[in-house]
Amino acid sequence: MIYAVILAGGVGSRFWPFSRELEPKQLMKIVGETSLLQATVERVRGMITPSNIYVITNNIYFYEVKAQLARFGIPDDNIILEPQGKNTAPAVGLAAKLIAHTDPEAMLVVLPADHHIKGLAEFRHTLKQAIQAASEGLLVTIGIKPANPSTGYGYIKVKGKKAIVYSVERFFEKPSLKDAEKYIKSKDFYWNSGMFVWKAGVFLSEVKRYLPGLYRLLNSIHVLKDIERVWPKIKAISIDYGIMERSKKIALVPAKFYWTDLGSWDSLEEFFPKDKSGNILSPDTLAMDCKGVGVFSRGNRLICAVGAKDLVVADTPDALLVCDRNRTQEVKNLVAMLKSANRREHMVHLTERRPWGKFTVLQSGPGFKIKLIEIDPGKRLSLQRHAKRAEHWVVVSGTAKVTAGNKSKLVYNNESIYIPKRTKHRLANTTGAPLKIVEVQTGEYLGEDDIERFSDDFRKGSRLDV
Repeated sequence: MIYAVILAGGVGSRFWPFSRELEPKQLMKIVGETSLLQATVERVRGMITPSNIYVITNNIYFYEVKAQLARFGIPDDNIILEPQGKNTAPAVGLAAKLIAHTDPEAMLVVLPADHHIKGLAEFRHTLKQAIQAASEGLLVTIGIKPANPSTGYGYIKVKGKKAIVYSVERFFEKPSLKDAEKYIKSKDFYWNSGMFVWKAGVFLSEVKRYLPGLYRLLNSIHVLKDIERVWPKIKAISIDYGIMERSKKIALVPAKFYWTDLGSWDSLEEFFPKDKSGNILSPDTLAMDCKGVGVFSRGNRLICAVGAKDLVVADTPDALLVCDRNRTQEVKNLVAMLKSANRREHMVHLTERRPWGKFTVLQSGPGFKIKLIEIDPGKRLSLQRHAKRAEHWVVVSGTAKVTAGNKSKLVYNNESIYIPKRTKHRLANTTGAPLKIVEVQTGEYLGEDDIERFSDDFRKGSRLDV
């Protein structure tokens, strides 16, 4: 049988500040009305039954992925959780092992969740050709004919004359501009799309041959709970470096559809209208004497530019990026700097999603923090307490069920309640309407780690609570 393995564990750091570690690119609506993950599932749903569609992701994304997959009928058990990101070879190896355990003849279609593709019929036709080639024991990659000398993609050189299926001569890492210009003049080079088709057994045999340490560790996983024990021992490595650059069973099927991996801000320029000076301007932007400027905003403020040229401006309520349009690939290096400096901006937005709803930090300062908490109908936070802060809750919309100590009570619109330090408490929305609460925290320490949980409805893959 044919299975889809969708890789949805990356962060998409080159799309910072829109993409954050707890709100990665594949879960965002970048182009169109669905997230990139949902668009990926939609493309294969007509070819592959929902029960055979697997998504492998980081455990911190479990509830968001589950919510996004709900309308497709994909079982929760098909969401494979990695404790930490280890790149593509361990992720696909784990999925291959789990699927092959129940179906030794499984054919896997491996798809990253962050691509944008146009031409559904052509996409499915290409997949069918790749599946046919993979049925002969080959590891098949789908290649993209280069449209420009991009330095953001790896390249693949094929052998032979024009064909439906090519033999691969070698893989090339992301090149310099000079080399990319040389490659694009040749008819023998394709971009490496990161989409693959192969039999699970064939792939695992190549893992055993070229990555014996990974194979041994994967083979020690017998039940799902073993993943937590084994995963820290696994070394991160990509499929390209670990397998595709070494195997003798590689083939390439050229894509017959439009493809982009939406890898960085400059890749968006073809999806948005431009003015006569080549500017892409979000609403409430004023540009004077500007050329080739892209302004993207998730904030609520006026953005003005004078005399700017070839820049990307990406604005959010807590972070602003200004970048040379020719250096957008380097945004990931900036994110690495933020991470090294322990800046929260690499991790989260001011508005953070949770399995029970979301919250927004409205203001903070010495000794206080103000949040807007929004709880979905029928959901509740964990039963918890704080050692260093007190909380004052004001209901602005809906009805809250509040547990404080040994007592519970309903708190209605325009009413409030005070939760002292070290008091065990819980906040719940037992109604069918949304609940909005303004929370004022006071104390000498207001970090999110000042929390002791006693009961949590969302332990599996849960993010930090409030």
